[in-house]
Amino acid sequence: MDEKNARERTEAEARNELLDMARGKTGAVPEHVLVDHVLAVTAGSNWPVRAEAMRAVLRRCAFGKRDRLHVAMRPPEDQPLGIYRTGRDGSSTRPYRTLIAGVQPLGTSCDCADFLRNSLGLCKHAMAALDDVYGRPRALRRAQAMQSTDGLPVRPTMLWDPIRPLRGPGDWLERIALHFGTSTEGARRLATVDRLFAAGSGPIRRLREAHADDAGARLRTIEALLRLVGAGRHSASPIVATEPAVPALLRAERERLHHLTVHALAPREIARAIATMRQKPYPYQLEGVQRFLREGRLLLADDMGLGKTAQAIAACHVLWEGERIRRGLLVVPASLKPQWLREWAAFTNVPIAAVDGSPGERLAAYRRTRSGYLLINYELLLRDFDAVSAWAPEVVVLDEAQRIKNWATKSAAYVKRLAPRYRLVLTGTPMENRIDELASIYDWVDSYALEPKWRLVPWHTTPVDGERAIGGARNLDTLRTRLAPTMLRRTRQEVLDQLPPRTDTIVPVDLTAAQAEEHDALIRPIASLLQRARRRPLMQAEFLKLMQLLTTQRIIANGLAQFRFGELWPALADRAPEPALIDSLSSPKLLELHELLDHIVLGQRRKAVVFSQWRRMLDLACWATRDLLARAGQRAVFFTGREGPARRTQNLVDLHDDPSVSVLFASDAGGVGLNLQKAASCCINIDLPWNPAVLEQRIGRIYRLGQKRPIDVYNLVTQNSIEARIATLVADKKALFSSLFDGSTDEVCFDRSGSFLTQLERIVEPVAVPEPEDADLQPEETPLARELEAIMAAADESADLPAAAAAPAPAKRHGMEGVASGTPVDVGQLFASLKVRTTADGGMAIEAPPEAAGTLASVFEGLARLLRMQNPQ
Repeated sequence: MDEKNARERTEAEARNELLDMARGKTGAVPEHVLVDHVLAVTAGSNWPVRAEAMRAVLRRCAFGKRDRLHVAMRPPEDQPLGIYRTGRDGSSTRPYRTLIAGVQPLGTSCDCADFLRNSLGLCKHAMAALDDVYGRPRALRRAQAMQSTDGLPVRPTMLWDPIRPLRGPGDWLERIALHFGTSTEGARRLATVDRLFAAGSGPIRRLREAHADDAGARLRTIEALLRLVGAGRHSASPIVATEPAVPALLRAERERLHHLTVHALAPREIARAIATMRQKPYPYQLEGVQRFLREGRLLLADDMGLGKTAQAIAACHVLWEGERIRRGLLVVPASLKPQWLREWAAFTNVPIAAVDGSPGERLAAYRRTRSGYLLINYELLLRDFDAVSAWAPEVVVLDEAQRIKNWATKSAAYVKRLAPRYRLVLTGTPMENRIDELASIYDWVDSYALEPKWRLVPWHTTPVDGERAIGGARNLDTLRTRLAPTMLRRTRQEVLDQLPPRTDTIVPVDLTAAQAEEHDALIRPIASLLQRARRRPLMQAEFLKLMQLLTTQRIIANGLAQFRFGELWPALADRAPEPALIDSLSSPKLLELHELLDHIVLGQRRKAVVFSQWRRMLDLACWATRDLLARAGQRAVFFTGREGPARRTQNLVDLHDDPSVSVLFASDAGGVGLNLQKAASCCINIDLPWNPAVLEQRIGRIYRLGQKRPIDVYNLVTQNSIEARIATLVADKKALFSSLFDGSTDEVCFDRSGSFLTQLERIVEPVAVPEPEDADLQPEETPLARELEAIMAAADESADLPAAAAAPAPAKRHGMEGVASGTPVDVGQLFASLKVRTTADGGMAIEAPPEAAGTLASVFEGLARLLRMQNPQ
């Protein structure tokens, strides 16, 4: 036994083990016949491949029995080598033609899809026919006698070797050959195909050229071969004989090539369509668009942040403008639908509509949309599959296509039933854990590229524990070669010179059920307070309670691990951050951050600054990613209020100078005064501040004069939460406090349409609440209120500011006695009394009348305290 591979066997050992595997499972066909066949078709491989080939053959034996296949038509008794047809009990004859050309050694051919792809030289139909021959002793003896003469065809015959080579492109067309035959007439007729087949010394002539890179020349070759076998569009009779697999392969290839040549867009057509876009793709993105349009099918697996969505939209735009399609379907995760609509509107004016609502409303959308694009999520595709199929999209784009990486899921099954002319798949992680995940995704893009699938794992992975545990991958050059025609992946380093100075990417994160329950429980009390604010000015206690509720929702959107930090952290801190443990915390942002840092720090060898408003969230983030960094010899440092000045300074030095320091976790104390442009080129915002100016301050730490590299900004946004609505405000450059700080005018008027509370209403989910009774105008002390007060107190991370700034000033100093005792505060009237002017040195001054100064100071202090919430020391 070979020490390098515990599963390698000598020929004798391999044969004996395969015989044991096959015993009692092969029907009338003797086990040794199938075992010898498996050894022949796996020549040059290793034991894992041979064992898996045997299992694949036995599965086909079992499938035939399961489907109760029997021979429905056979050749005459004295001519058992020939064409068979099979059928199922109680059903009509199957449409497949199966040739039995030899019984020992086996020689079969079939025009079913399985035979054309499986590289076994067998299929369940061939097994049923062989079972029939071996079950009739007279027919078997006659077949053996026919095969033992010389086995050569009498007339010229086109043959195809069904076994794909272990290495190289493995183009099926290169395995087409022509056998002279034994008659002189055959040799004379062969002269008519000299231009297709190269001369040789023996009776076999190989195809001269497969033209793998020239669709037009390859199509002409296919058409000529179809005429030879009498299967062309206008063929009268075959010039040469053939086996069933050959016409099936040729017809399928003709259809594929016809699409590539007839529907191809000329370069000038593409350029003309691109010129009509609202926003033009970068050169490397245009290359992706052109590759997809040339092939008609593409797996776009570009590195994160390179604009796969933009390339997909550009491709859809060109197909529409070039009048190649009338209907297109985009299948995306539900949480990404709003983002897709925003990006679509930024790039193109091609019509698009999102499919949502009740079943009736969705059905009406399909019927109403006679042309244009529809945006749908995976769950609705399953529910509406019949309607989607009837709508007949001509192009389908799959985003986050790892949704179909598992063969057994309904999503994979339904997606693969779609058969559009154009197919574009987007994923930055086409293979996460196993090579069969890639095969499942690729099955819809190019179903032939990774065939035979039974051979993928044993040939392309290295077993370390028998046949189950995987220790590595091998023979990857072959995989790359076979994927190259319909897969495109560029890393950031490859296109660095083409990248824009700054790229902002929203990373949507789904709420868990537990998060949603906690988050939505606060909607009603928030709505109640806002409704009260419409009737009268809120008192200070009510206003602060409203801010507490909103901030608590934001904490929940970050994850329940932060929400319950005091309870969970003592048990978490010393435990390994296993994925299952992180997943149990209902804090999906931690998993998203883990994946981001894997791509950026480990994959792209870049340094990143990770921001959060809360030190507790940074502690959780550091814990969740520490093993990932440690495995690569990397570590993270902090820049928050918890570190003293000396430690902060040293951490910044390490980030700049120590190659092993790749991540800086920073709170908004690091939002100003830091120059990190020479250290990092990526900013990750775990949560978004309410004020876009604070967000820009964070990004400005790396996006500033002296930055030599394009930078990436990733904003983690929890969907269907308050955070997603805040993100919309930030994206529109409308912060909650933008009405206060407008540096473009000397004076600002705060009317109700731009008031703070009006903008709050934009981020609060609408909900109907009972009108408050007049007696309920005063804030009441409830268990919920007390609980929220405790939560907010625990979340106060004011230590990120100097101690003097963090401590609230006495109310008397600002004349706040009345406010502290519960005087109502009308925020709109308060702000309307202010004046903002630009000072001579370019600064800004806010002026308040004496009667409003104390109230304004109190409000600012309360808001500031809430906005700088950090962990207590």
